[in-house]
Amino acid sequence: MDDTNHAWETFIAKGYGKQMIFKKKTFLYHQGEIGNGFYYLKKGIVKISLLSKEGSERDIDYVTPGNLLGEQGFNNGPYFTTATITVPSTLYFFSKLEFDRLCGEIPEAANIFMDSLINKIRLLADATTILNAPAEYRLAHFLYKLYKQENEPSLSINQVALARFIGTSRITVYKILNEWKDEGLIEHHKGNLHLLDVNKLKSIFEGAIHHPIS
Repeated sequence: MDDTNHAWETFIAKGYGKQMIFKKKTFLYHQGEIGNGFYYLKKGIVKISLLSKEGSERDIDYVTPGNLLGEQGFNNGPYFTTATITVPSTLYFFSKLEFDRLCGEIPEAANIFMDSLINKIRLLADATTILNAPAEYRLAHFLYKLYKQENEPSLSINQVALARFIGTSRITVYKILNEWKDEGLIEHHKGNLHLLDVNKLKSIFEGAIHHPIS
């Protein structure tokens, strides 16, 4: 558990935050909805999706335990994305009043919260750029996110799921993975992927972020 996660666990142990338990396929909040607080994920997984200007919805992230979500709705602001519970999950809700009370007792809580909000805005900007990039960039971006979340180069995910997550066909994913295999970036076999060169994978999608494809 890193220092940030430990901090939120400490806040909860002190009685801050309202525990909320959600079933699978529950919408936590919708993009554009006005919020009245944010959440800390104690247990479970929450899918984050973004609606494009053209009206298509794309999954851009999966929040794992120990992280915040919905920070944009802290002070009656609109949520930037839609959050959906993917497995039975336990979260703690922090209203503005509750968070103000927390910051009154533990002032450093405000800095910890702002760090998370800044990171989310940066990730959203990157994800928005990636949505319009070719499939190769989107796939590299998604696999790298999974690697960072799991902190493990071996991933259990099939090509059908990958195609759905990045919004393309399974055939396209198959072709890209085979090209990367020939280049020595990955190994893949029956729903298992092993990342052999994470830095090269990262450089693929960073090219789209820093030099957007028009």
